[in-house]
Amino acid sequence: MLALATIVPSLASAGVLVVGQSGAQIEQPKGEVVAQPLQELVVVGGRGKVVRVLDGQGREYVRMPASARVKFRVGGAPGKQRILVEDGRGRVLEELGFTLDPKTNVDDGGKFKELYDLLLATMRVYSNDGAGKYAWRGRTYRLFVPWILDHVHTAKGLQYFSPFTSEWVDLGREAQRKDGLIWSFIRRDEGPGYYDSSYGPYGYAWRDGGALFARQPVENHPEYLFVSCLYMAWKGSGDDGWMARSLDAAKRALDYGATDRSRWSTKFGLLKRGYTTDTWDFQVTDKYTVPFPLATAQQIDPDRTKFGIFYGDNLGYAQACEQLAAMMERAGRSAEASLFRSRGAEIRERLDRVSWNGRFFRHRVEEDPTVVRDLGVDEASQISLSNAYALNQGVRHDQAVAILRTYQELRQRLPQGSPGEWYAIYPPFERGFDGKDNQKWQYMNGGVHGHIAGELSRGAFEHGFEGYGADILSRVADLGKQHGRVYFAYTGATTPPPPAPVYTPVDLSAVANMDLWDQGAAGVPSWMGTKDPGNDLRNLPVGANTFGGIPFRVSDPARNGRRGAIGLSTKEGFRSEVEVPVNATAGAIHLLHTESGAGPENVAGTVTFRYADGSEASQYVIKGKHLAGWWYPVLKGPDAGVAWRGPNLKSTDVGVSRAVLTNPQPDKSIKSLVLRSSLTGNVYAVMGLTLADRAPYHAPGPISTGGPDNWSGGTCMAALIQGLGGVADTDVRFNQVRLAPRWTSAGVDKADVTVRYPASDGYVAYRYRHDRQAKQIEVQGTGSGKGADWHVLLPAGSGEKVTVTVDGRPVRAKVSMIEGSQYVDFQTSLDGVRYVVVQYGE
Repeated sequence: MLALATIVPSLASAGVLVVGQSGAQIEQPKGEVVAQPLQELVVVGGRGKVVRVLDGQGREYVRMPASARVKFRVGGAPGKQRILVEDGRGRVLEELGFTLDPKTNVDDGGKFKELYDLLLATMRVYSNDGAGKYAWRGRTYRLFVPWILDHVHTAKGLQYFSPFTSEWVDLGREAQRKDGLIWSFIRRDEGPGYYDSSYGPYGYAWRDGGALFARQPVENHPEYLFVSCLYMAWKGSGDDGWMARSLDAAKRALDYGATDRSRWSTKFGLLKRGYTTDTWDFQVTDKYTVPFPLATAQQIDPDRTKFGIFYGDNLGYAQACEQLAAMMERAGRSAEASLFRSRGAEIRERLDRVSWNGRFFRHRVEEDPTVVRDLGVDEASQISLSNAYALNQGVRHDQAVAILRTYQELRQRLPQGSPGEWYAIYPPFERGFDGKDNQKWQYMNGGVHGHIAGELSRGAFEHGFEGYGADILSRVADLGKQHGRVYFAYTGATTPPPPAPVYTPVDLSAVANMDLWDQGAAGVPSWMGTKDPGNDLRNLPVGANTFGGIPFRVSDPARNGRRGAIGLSTKEGFRSEVEVPVNATAGAIHLLHTESGAGPENVAGTVTFRYADGSEASQYVIKGKHLAGWWYPVLKGPDAGVAWRGPNLKSTDVGVSRAVLTNPQPDKSIKSLVLRSSLTGNVYAVMGLTLADRAPYHAPGPISTGGPDNWSGGTCMAALIQGLGGVADTDVRFNQVRLAPRWTSAGVDKADVTVRYPASDGYVAYRYRHDRQAKQIEVQGTGSGKGADWHVLLPAGSGEKVTVTVDGRPVRAKVSMIEGSQYVDFQTSLDGVRYVVVQYGE
């Protein structure tokens, strides 16, 4: 028998497995020996003539004479591998097994290894395997995100680390509506609610089996994403039977998109949608907005909505037609495959006529030419995010080049503070998209997105802009390192702050009704109604003072009949309501106030804006948010804090708070402000009130809001693996691959890459070494499949004379060009480990 010593599982430093004769002084390690592809193993002391190694499929990939030390690199099919020491007649004298279990990894020993780690952590930010659990009809589905849009784009990277890409396909197929519609998302059924009222009457919500399925009505991408998800999952698993069972559902989905009145433009022969920012699910608010009984920014009506052509829906749909055709051909449905290939080509041809402007795809083209919107921006100049996605959706090379140059030009004129040119839309809308998530330079209205960077980078690598693709990944790495992960969206620009507010303190002496001291007077309660001598607010400065940067005027009780504050309460001796005359406009009001005895809901009081036109708007004043109690006050926030503190005769620390309330209707004249107590018996005290002509300004932080961060992790990981790493599956399960290492574009001379589908045993791996002085690139490659089409990027200025040897033998190779980039192309098998040497510049 043979005895095992140790294995060091380090691809970068080449682990060593030592095998010796029975009785040798080598200890048997505990547990199973697991190796990584291209790891170096050493067989020691095997007696015999020949050492052979068989891969997980029983294929021999190492045969060499036995000696005291026999070295080889692990490769071939994963699983249990066998080391056989044989005599001259082929009889096995000694045998040892180990396991090849490839793990996806990208390691250049530097910045891109750091990026890899950041992206992996970003994709796993919600769970270790990247997937959540969603139960329906007795099965638990594992989804990267419960929205099909997010799941599919996250899967572009996470498919190399988690086996669950296919589960949205299974769920979508089983839940598919009879007409072919695919739902946008799933969530737990928690009873009737918003979606029943807003979506249900239009057929866009369905409750079944403990789950709620909903379709964002305006979206026109779930159907093509379902097909693309099917295609991606099939590529990873190689399961032809599973794929074939989903083809009819995929066909119904694409047919729905091409026939439904709310999805298909008969005028243009293209997919249509309401006006959204790119592929997002909320619509513009303008004079063309269609009212609904329950208003929703997502709802559409086939007879009233003003539809238009959004190119992203059509490019994704055309690619899905091509993907479905490829799967149908694999399943023996060639006639149907031909129909879908033709449909995809027709979509592309029509779309070019409608939306391609020579530099990029125009964001939107109205179906009705009389529709002219007033959104504060030249819509024809806007570059929207799906142009970056288009690079990887089969557009012509000349179109890809034009789009990439457009983004490069944009990078040269970025707004101040922009983290990159990866905008959701640029320039942003000035109006038409309301709400905090759509403020200018945020989220979908001019936010900069990590997932767009991934798509743009991957497309750059494929179309001869490798240096630009590497530069994007380098900048993404810098952002990730700065913020701890690669976020979905970042603030798109820093804008100059507005002028400082103009403050107008209001004199409250005429409406004050409570003392600041422990004294009081006839009809004037003491401070907080206290009967404890000295327990008051006597040391609060009165008159004109500035607290927390805001000017206030505090009534002096000694000069105003002991009336120094407004005291509101349902207690005897207090008033529960006071009206303060204003007769002015204001963007916000600032309060100098405190309270005592707030109830369990922490409602201290209410402020009502009473406008000159008779309308009103009210806001609660909440303890912990707008104010603190007056003993040992603690309060911190962007618009609230402790304004003054000091001692009284009973405590070393009493004080008052300040807070700002934004006027809900700043254009209206405020007749008065009505201050009220709560109903819990507390005392709400107001010592100062100041008007401001504008709400306070808070500079936005670098991180914007929006979708899930794992989406950005997924597209950027795809760019790192497929773009810079150059690993592309040209069949399924990496049975046939294209290996296009592009490390010279990033100035990297050493990299180890392994890419594995956890949904199967498919993998490919290579070790890349570039010797600049010798003008030589050495690559060792292996995998589970049959062969590789190599497409190796050469350094700039390499010249036309390039030679290639594989395992020491010259092979036929040719030099190809894409834009200004030079590649050398050749083919090898992958049955074991191939040793490639590229010599250039001779």
